[in-house]
Amino acid sequence: MHFSGAFGFAAAVTPILIQSASAWSYTMYSTAGCGNSTASTTQTDKVEQPGNVTCDPVPNADRHKSVLSDIPTGSECRVSLYPSEGCGDREAFALTQYTTTCQSLEDFIAPLAFYSATDCA
Repeated sequence: MHFSGAFGFAAAVTPILIQSASAWSYTMYSTAGCGNSTASTTQTDKVEQPGNVTCDPVPNADRHKSVLSDIPTGSECRVSLYPSEGCGDREAFALTQYTTTCQSLEDFIAPLAFYSATDCA
């Protein structure tokens, strides 16, 4: 009797665990080096999603100087960053499973204010 109750609980929890395992995220920093400095004023904005995104705004885009992604290994997920609304322009920057180190955004003229995510479902 106890086994079937435990099995029912595990079956109810499994979809939640599977969904969170496929989530991706990126964190943007107000300082270069993804906050790896002694500056105590580093501000961060984290975006985390479980699947594809058509085109959403990046929080506080005008203050970001670096980005660090967390896209699961083995995923085909691609998070593209754009300077303008609609995400119809040529992407300015992309994050994939291979983007595992801090990336500088300081050379971009316009803030990367919008993002889309494809093949992330």
